[in-house]
Amino acid sequence: MKEHNLTHSNKWHYNKTSPLTHFALISLVGLSVSGCGQQQAVLGQQAIETPPKSLTELKNIQIQPKLLWTKNLNSHHRGHVRLAPAISGNNVIAVGQRSVSAWNLQTGAINWTEELGQTITAGVTGNDNIIFVGTANGGAVALDSKTGKTRWAKLLKHKIVSISPEKDGKVVFRTINGNIHTLSTTNGALVWQASQPTPALSLHGSSAPVLAGPYAVVGFDNGSLIAYKLKTGKQAWAINLGAESSMTELARIKDIDAELKIVGTTLFANSYQGRLAAIDIPTASIGWDRKFSSHSGIDANKKELFITEDTGKIWKFNPLTGAPLWENNDLLRRQPTAPTIVSPNHLVVGDKLGYLHWYTRLDGKASGRILGDPSGYTVAPLKQGNKIYTLSKRGMLSAFQF
Repeated sequence: MKEHNLTHSNKWHYNKTSPLTHFALISLVGLSVSGCGQQQAVLGQQAIETPPKSLTELKNIQIQPKLLWTKNLNSHHRGHVRLAPAISGNNVIAVGQRSVSAWNLQTGAINWTEELGQTITAGVTGNDNIIFVGTANGGAVALDSKTGKTRWAKLLKHKIVSISPEKDGKVVFRTINGNIHTLSTTNGALVWQASQPTPALSLHGSSAPVLAGPYAVVGFDNGSLIAYKLKTGKQAWAINLGAESSMTELARIKDIDAELKIVGTTLFANSYQGRLAAIDIPTASIGWDRKFSSHSGIDANKKELFITEDTGKIWKFNPLTGAPLWENNDLLRRQPTAPTIVSPNHLVVGDKLGYLHWYTRLDGKASGRILGDPSGYTVAPLKQGNKIYTLSKRGMLSAFQF
């Protein structure tokens, strides 16, 4: 089993002969932390007290988005809970406080709803046949994508904080105590388990495990990024993305907290208060790394990597070298979501004040804007064709055309 530590690394060189066909990015950061007894504290108090940067008039409007429909799912998702909608067939599936529902992509008409009776804390993941959600009391639940009927449920005892996509008949649930549970998608039977120690103080949140080739790759609250064999649970390699040692507890927080993005055999990972690194998944070799901190995540392809910094800046990097290509500071202190590439020329982000912003991919210029739900967004917009679907902090599911 290979082990690596980036704590004292100064410079890494990317091997350009390696195939760049598999990307994943992990961002670790957040506004709340939990410790003993699940107490919470606020990070970056000075930044929170400083007003968000005011928006300026757009000078180069290329996108004129319009609201198509919106539905109230009667819930309020706290800032550290990111419950993302998912596309399944002709439906967008989203969660409310205790229910899961499917809505027609075009009209917003409801197709089905299923009450679970427990607070939902993770999901939605799945495909056109089966979807998965997790609950605060540790309920791992599989639903039929077409009807919403429960296929199976398994009690994992601790609050579920994230769920992987499904692959090869398996799905991975992560619980708040640092355990991961790989279950059969057919009947919920346990395939294997693994765990990592949870620090006394950590961010309240979790990146979802990703299933890449024969591996399940998981980021933990202690800064460890670990690849397990999906079939057996055997650990293949581990990399520590933690920051330098510090005298204070808050400065030692190094969670891997935001979502991973996959595109080939390279993994891009960012620990909170740590580093953004390029890692080859099959070999665990590290191509390059740089200091960076993000609470949202990225979108990427073979030639572009977009990420929002915890300051509110939006960045574009060269995924081969890690070199910055542009940065935009329009949304300082507005806590933008992860970017979503929506067209050959544009990307979109949401912010904590409820605006959706379009930017040009080439040079990062603002190209469109619309006010969605003023409660704000923590989940990246979901693209389907020339539409995006958003779920706000108070549970407003909306469709926009651009």
